[in-house]
Amino acid sequence: MKVLKIISRGLTVLLLICLVFAAILAISSNLAGGTPKFFGKTMMIVLSGSMEPTIPTGSAIFVEEVTDPTQLKVGDVITFESPIHENTRIITHRITEVASTVPLEFIAQGDNNQAADPMPIPAENILGKHSDITVPYLGYVLSFLQSKKGIGLALIIPGLLVIILEVISVWRMLGRMESKEKTETKSIA
Repeated sequence: MKVLKIISRGLTVLLLICLVFAAILAISSNLAGGTPKFFGKTMMIVLSGSMEPTIPTGSAIFVEEVTDPTQLKVGDVITFESPIHENTRIITHRITEVASTVPLEFIAQGDNNQAADPMPIPAENILGKHSDITVPYLGYVLSFLQSKKGIGLALIIPGLLVIILEVISVWRMLGRMESKEKTETKSIA
């Protein structure tokens, strides 16, 4: 019985932590415009296979801010706003060449792409440098959690599981109290 109580409390704590994490993730994603920050690094979701096998599709990557773009070099993986897409499409590719120093521009290419990106990337379009932290498949989960259904499920499911565990705990406690009363009644009679 003691082991079950420890497991039950552990599950309750774990579910509460998941609930808090899901709430923090949902709130920080919405406040940051869909890109939450953890320990000073921005989390991005990789939606294409252009960087495979280095960064698998559906991964979450962490990008650190670049304060001095002149320190970027060939081989660095950068995240940037595309200079050719007006809807500010965000891309993560590897620098293959420094196109010019005045103004500072880079040529980038996905590891899985046959050709370099069609236009140089101006330094001001660079959002950050890949911090070498990649979590495969987390991007799929986070994309879902950023949807209305995902936010709802992320908040409702752990909450319901905590309630169910507490109801079971109360039910067991009432059952013990009832059997204790029956035992006491029998010993008095």
